[in-house]
Amino acid sequence: MTTRSPRSFVSRIVSVVIFSILITRTVRVGYLSVQLIRLWTPMLGGYTGELLRVNLSTGSITAEKTDRTAAYNFLGGRGYGAKILYDELKPNTCPLGPANKLIFMTGPLTGTAFPGAGRTAVCFRSPLTDTIADSLMGGSFGVYLKRAGFDGIIFEGKSDKPVYVLVDGAKVSIEDARSLWGKTTSETKRELLKKHENALVAVIGPAGENLVRLACVISGGRTGRGGVAGRCGPGAVMGSKLLKALVVRGEEKIRIAHEGEFKKILEKIRRTIETHPIAGTDGSLARFGTSLLVHRVTGAGMLPHDNFSNTPLSFENVDAFSGETVREKYLLKRTACFACPTACGRWVKVGDWEGKGPEFESVAMLGPNSGFHDYEGEILPLSKLCDELGIDTISTGVIVGFARAFGMVKNIDDVERLIREIAGGKSIFSQGLAKAAGKLGKKILAPHVKGLELPAYDPRGAKGIALAYATSNRGGCHLRAYTISPEILSNPEFVDPSVEAGKARLVRRMQDAYAVYDSLVACKFHGFALFGTLDYELDDLARVLTAVTGLKWTGQHLHEVGSRIYSIERLFNAREGFSSAQDKLPKQFGINLNPLLKEYYRERGWNRKGIPAKLPPLRKPGRARQVKIVMSPLERVKFPQLQVALDMDADVNAITKIAGEVYAGGAKIIEAGTPSVKRHGVDRLLPAMRKVAPNVLIVADLKTMDVGNLEAKIAFRAGADISAVLAIGGRTKIIEAVSEAARWDKAVLIDFIDCPDPLEAMDALTKDLRGHESRVIFCLHRGISEQLKGRGIYDQTRLISEAKKRAGQFPLAVA
Repeated sequence: MTTRSPRSFVSRIVSVVIFSILITRTVRVGYLSVQLIRLWTPMLGGYTGELLRVNLSTGSITAEKTDRTAAYNFLGGRGYGAKILYDELKPNTCPLGPANKLIFMTGPLTGTAFPGAGRTAVCFRSPLTDTIADSLMGGSFGVYLKRAGFDGIIFEGKSDKPVYVLVDGAKVSIEDARSLWGKTTSETKRELLKKHENALVAVIGPAGENLVRLACVISGGRTGRGGVAGRCGPGAVMGSKLLKALVVRGEEKIRIAHEGEFKKILEKIRRTIETHPIAGTDGSLARFGTSLLVHRVTGAGMLPHDNFSNTPLSFENVDAFSGETVREKYLLKRTACFACPTACGRWVKVGDWEGKGPEFESVAMLGPNSGFHDYEGEILPLSKLCDELGIDTISTGVIVGFARAFGMVKNIDDVERLIREIAGGKSIFSQGLAKAAGKLGKKILAPHVKGLELPAYDPRGAKGIALAYATSNRGGCHLRAYTISPEILSNPEFVDPSVEAGKARLVRRMQDAYAVYDSLVACKFHGFALFGTLDYELDDLARVLTAVTGLKWTGQHLHEVGSRIYSIERLFNAREGFSSAQDKLPKQFGINLNPLLKEYYRERGWNRKGIPAKLPPLRKPGRARQVKIVMSPLERVKFPQLQVALDMDADVNAITKIAGEVYAGGAKIIEAGTPSVKRHGVDRLLPAMRKVAPNVLIVADLKTMDVGNLEAKIAFRAGADISAVLAIGGRTKIIEAVSEAARWDKAVLIDFIDCPDPLEAMDALTKDLRGHESRVIFCLHRGISEQLKGRGIYDQTRLISEAKKRAGQFPLAVA
């Protein structure tokens, strides 16, 4: 006598249903098969537990389980996609053949309220570079796919006629797309959205249909910001399968394991982002879009022009297409991806036309690198043309600059004709610049790495970005390690771009951290706010993941995951014949990277050929019974409290002696006063105070007026719990300091000393800092000399009473 477990019985039913689907060649997954799989699939928070596999050759559609161990070690998005490609693609698989996979992946944060978690990773073997590749698109497409009940979709095979795939919740079907073949991206989107209401679509244009190797995938809906998977040719892979579009719609709720803890951690993260000077709601990205970089990169002498010419541009050369000018002359509104507080997208009006404005990379490569500087008459029309035809603007801009440098095109009309020829598959450049340059006998003059055309930062200007380009697994790419952040934007701190020391470690740490972001799938722009040091720490992300999934994560574990993702991509490429020989920049730049490459390989533990010995071992997922919530210093004490200020002209021993005595007497807050800090510095004084008063809250009275985030960081790094900033220093400095406090789980004291109208200033700050009540103290303060001139505290009683009302939930201190 034999018995069957319930799971075995269910599995057999599922198998029968799936088998019937296969033998009838139906193109619909019925509710029965999908729902039965959901009955026995153990669910993690953040994951639906299912992947959809669509074989376009046979017409079969099956749902399969998301592997828990794979999810724990590769997350989702780029990482999970890389694992599927490594496991399932045989060596030498033709990128444009039916055996190549095209994978649309979400991540564990997709569709949650985590900022910017609407992105989608499109993973494949690239027809442009022959490497493993992924291309991420913003917007909300990933949210709709997750709400349809799937963590990802794996396309394989090739249809015998043009089709599109409709994912309408658990109902999945392959639909005829012959009427759409040949249409532009906007025409295709318009027709599909008219037919399928409340859906999002991802489409290719004529370039993808014609297997142009720089073809992209463009997504969007009736409203909101769309996205583009632009780099490495995903549109060509999609076209090779005769897949014109993917349409998704769904309403499933995304499960979060620890909802309450998630909300608490999320509040901190959102406040950190919202107050950041670059990524914040009033930061430079929000105000000027990604083209805020035009002047910054020009100032560093790194904005490409005229095919990466080696002569710098001036302010006057570039201001016409800068983010500042676009805001002043053309901006109608800002647009945002899903759950994004930044809203860096531009919706512009030029003449009678209005629509999506180009991003910085498009502006730079179709603009100055192609020899054009007119935003209205040249840059915007070229960007629109690329989008309509479904072709990567970065690669196109590099090709145009190259063609113009060698006299193949001379003006805007020539360039528009060339772009149409490329998209039609009729140009020598339709296979990419590297192959075209080889045929033209100008191989060494083509600006690319591993076949991927370089983006908008000249590598001669920064050692970090040069190394990042060379070691990127998908070819010349700035997004694998965006060293522009520290090397040009001084975020999170300044790193000298001309110095080689430390760059190998910097690039490795950034590559690993960004691999995690790409696999969550989250927006790197918010990393500007969340990375507090050059270690590119991932502790807050680990707390978020723990709360969402219910599995135990740490920042160190996430860095291991990032390293594992980078290694599996490298092993895939090595299997296809790539090695250190391809980790090089074009000779035209004259950059010798050999010393940095050797150091970089040592950092990663790879051999001299730049290849890992093996994949790091996989971890077994472990459940988290609870999520650690780090409280703000102000949440650790009950108010009111007496703050003891040590404003002393004394040596450290004398100051710490008094600190120890008041601590023994029960003081909960001790201030390192301005005179004491000025004499000894925070790095010397604060650790000494902490030694004698281990559980006290230490205030560093820096009276910050200049660089709010940097001075706060210096205080917190030295051990301060609270850093003081002056209200008269201005709104920007205060917000910078509060953003830094949120990142460090610390607090800020806003000192209204000498403020002409403290109540008016307080009113404005309560609006600006709403949501930060747990990390901000307002302080009414009169200097000692002023106090001696009057009746002391009694002169301020009315002001204090009114300030208490105005402060609302913000703690109020009086000195």
